[in-house]
Amino acid sequence: MFKFDFTKDEYDYFIEQCPFTEEELKVFEMRRRGKSVCYMAQQLNVCERTVKRRIKSVHRKIMKLL
Repeated sequence: MFKFDFTKDEYDYFIEQCPFTEEELKVFEMRRRGKSVCYMAQQLNVCERTVKRRIKSVHRKIMKLL
């Protein structure tokens, strides 16, 4: 699974420039803090597959921006 390892300025830039949905933003923030897929699924009350799909979506949007 993709690990987001960016500086604070990069995180802020991505949040401003990427058209994240509310759910993607939650996943982005949790992944930023190093939370596991299992933890995120429990906190968001969704299955792990949904979290993985959202992580991939976030990754695609970041890659488009770069």
